[in-house]
Amino acid sequence: MAEDLREKNKQAAEKQKGNAAKKVKNIETQEKIASASPDDLRARLSNKNEEYVFRLNRFLVDGGFTEDEAKQSIDDLMSEIIENQIKGVTANTLYGPVTKKATEIVHPKKPVKKQPFWASAIDTSLLFFALFGLLYGVVAFTTKKSDPNNQTGIFTLLILSAMWGTLLTWFNIQMKKPKSERPGWGITIGYLVFGLMLMFVFLGAMSFVPAAINPTLGGIGYFIVAAIAYGIRFLYRRYMGIHDRAFF
Repeated sequence: MAEDLREKNKQAAEKQKGNAAKKVKNIETQEKIASASPDDLRARLSNKNEEYVFRLNRFLVDGGFTEDEAKQSIDDLMSEIIENQIKGVTANTLYGPVTKKATEIVHPKKPVKKQPFWASAIDTSLLFFALFGLLYGVVAFTTKKSDPNNQTGIFTLLILSAMWGTLLTWFNIQMKKPKSERPGWGITIGYLVFGLMLMFVFLGAMSFVPAAINPTLGGIGYFIVAAIAYGIRFLYRRYMGIHDRAFF
């Protein structure tokens, strides 16, 4: 049994030594590729990769590139092509058909700009400001007597919209994450319930705010406010480059 254990340890040590040597060799290979000139790398192309590069160059020139521009674009790919060639991966497998790669080079996709949380929250808050403005306008037209608690003032509208915008922006971001990164449903629902409770507390507190601080508007006034808020949101989205239509 002791001999078996020594044999296993010996095999494990040899395997570890072999992995370390392989890792060192890979690093040395990558360093050689990085220091090599594009022309030297082209000389190492396999027949299949050489054909791929030749056809890619032709498609780029046909797409409007000069010979120098096409060569430079392909030179930028040479290190990656050779690294994968050593692993047995051809350029066609790595990049797909020549026409696809040529199109990507000629018409590169612009990276999608990730909007910061605050920008999305403002966008959604402006949306709710417009929606609540419409709602308040309808309430003002259908209610004969003014609300003595003064819970539908312009200040209430502003803060309530900001609360809803922030809360639902957070919820929307969580739902767009991969399942493995999303918080559990218990945590998500807990945050939503807590947010709703804060809103109800806020609405209750508004009954103690003087009308001078939280003035109410007539139905037409709220409709105008809603239209202005939606117009500001439209301009804001264009300025910030926001195209997400998660809500509206």
